Amino acid sequence: MSNTVVQILRSYANTAPPRLPDGELAYSYVSNNMFIGDKYGNIIKIGGESFVKTVDSATPEDTANTLVLRDENGVANLILTLVDGGRF
Repeated sequence: MSNTVVQILRSYANTAPPRLPDGELAYSYVSNNMFIGDKYGNIIKIGGESFVKTVDSATPEDTANTLVLRDENGVANLILTLVDGGRF
């Protein structure tokens, strides 16, 4: 049985890859983001430092621009505000 080495493309100069084939991974040390190419030629951001910071900043409080962290009972402290009667 042989080992398979998976090489991830990386850049120290570009914020995103210019193109990626379907399923190919790339990481930018400039933007600190990871990307994957899809079958349509799109480049999709799938992770990186900004994602980790967002998850790490999760809180059970009603804090703007953060994820909601629930306690062991699934409870979070939230305040819901309906704008324009809740219609959209």
